[in-house]
Amino acid sequence: MEAMIVGFQAIFGDPFSIALLFFGVFMGIVFGCIPGLTAVLGVTLMIPFTYTMTPVQGLTLLVAIYVGGISGGLITATLINIPGTPSSIFTCYDGYPMAKSGKPGTALSIGVFASLIGGTFSALALFFLAPQLSKVSLIFGNWEYFAVALVGLAVVITMASNDLLKGLVGALIGIVLGSFGIDSISGVQRLTFGNWQLMNGLNSTALMMGLFAISEILHQCRDLSKEKKKIEVGKMSFLPPVKEMEGCMVPIVLGCLIGTGIGILPGIGQNASTLITYNQSKKMSKHPERFGHGSPEGICASETSNNAVNGGALIPLITLGIPGDLVTAALIGGLMIHGLQPGPLLFTSDLDVVGAVMVSYFLANIVMYVMELGLMKVFVRAVNIPFSYLFPAILMFCVLGTFALNNRTFDLWILIVCGILAYVLTELGVDMAPVILGYILGPLVEKYFRMAMTAELGNFGGILQRPIAVVCLIVAILFLVLPLFSKKLRDRKNALNI
Repeated sequence: MEAMIVGFQAIFGDPFSIALLFFGVFMGIVFGCIPGLTAVLGVTLMIPFTYTMTPVQGLTLLVAIYVGGISGGLITATLINIPGTPSSIFTCYDGYPMAKSGKPGTALSIGVFASLIGGTFSALALFFLAPQLSKVSLIFGNWEYFAVALVGLAVVITMASNDLLKGLVGALIGIVLGSFGIDSISGVQRLTFGNWQLMNGLNSTALMMGLFAISEILHQCRDLSKEKKKIEVGKMSFLPPVKEMEGCMVPIVLGCLIGTGIGILPGIGQNASTLITYNQSKKMSKHPERFGHGSPEGICASETSNNAVNGGALIPLITLGIPGDLVTAALIGGLMIHGLQPGPLLFTSDLDVVGAVMVSYFLANIVMYVMELGLMKVFVRAVNIPFSYLFPAILMFCVLGTFALNNRTFDLWILIVCGILAYVLTELGVDMAPVILGYILGPLVEKYFRMAMTAELGNFGGILQRPIAVVCLIVAILFLVLPLFSKKLRDRKNALNI
């Protein structure tokens, strides 16, 4: 309660924070509704501009972009069958058929309403679970942090890529990218190649912008010559028709619970959440045959789930310092720019910042609902902007934002090289999620493992005396091993069928 009260005071005591909340949601929806511009990109682009703001103002802006970006993806998913963000892919299955049947306004209002419910539920979970988890995490030692970070790495390797080998390759590349600079334990330089500018490691903002913004621009530039189909939307209602919402209670409840639960697990993210919720809702529906043909239940399952992940993903970020998804991985950069270290001590050292994150997330969901429905025609116009005008502006923001942070041209080289690297990896089928989380979680795994081994005088068996760490270690091993067994079983079954 104290964090909530302090958070409300921090937000409402500063008119500029309220303005940033509205601006952030608006920009987030724009980034979310334009295919190729995701919430991760929106947050990453804005991180350098928060440098001159207070921590409360900066994080309010970033959290608002997060909320708007995830929800905004439903607009193009519904109207042109192209998800604005990857997490809205299941919205295409039912949103587009409903829009095509002459009810685009109804499909959009159902999707935005489901987004509000999922986001609000996870906001309440953030209010009530985060403080309790921060108390529990205070008993965490080096072994526990090592094991939890390892679970996050194992999960994202397994679930972010269809090919386990490509997931491992992506994670290893991320770990290498996170290893540049001075070793945090011994103080020895590594992978600097005699270049003093690498002693502080690779700038996280430049790296993130390269991996997402530059690579996406390179991919999308191949389609610049193609003519974009202009889209329009009719009248909108602030509440979806009651008759259309019949049977939607089950997918909404499932979306809230599954989305928040998966958000709390490090590194999984929205895609897995929407897949599980959509399939489970279809199994439990009285009319499963309607899924994929314009079912309101399908829209509710997808949008409730992917927005519920947001609040869940913020919980491990502020309690353990471990991101729940890709956007919260970028948010770590926003915290560190202001000299804040995410983790349990944040509740004691910077309670106003924690409260502001919680309150801004809750308020951003409400602002998102009103703004997205009220300004839908404005966002549709943003979708219709030609990429030939849009991408040069984004490129300019990337360069200015990266350079302004440290006034180093070396960071621009990091931006360019990482962008080209991401483009090549994506062309080879390597997902960016393992790369990003390998970059963030890899150094954590190494740091806490080495600290634990030093404390135990090199005895790995010391982990057996820490039950939480043992359970997490077993979970991590299962995530890596089970896909191999399931693949062998599928291959054997296919061989028998032949």
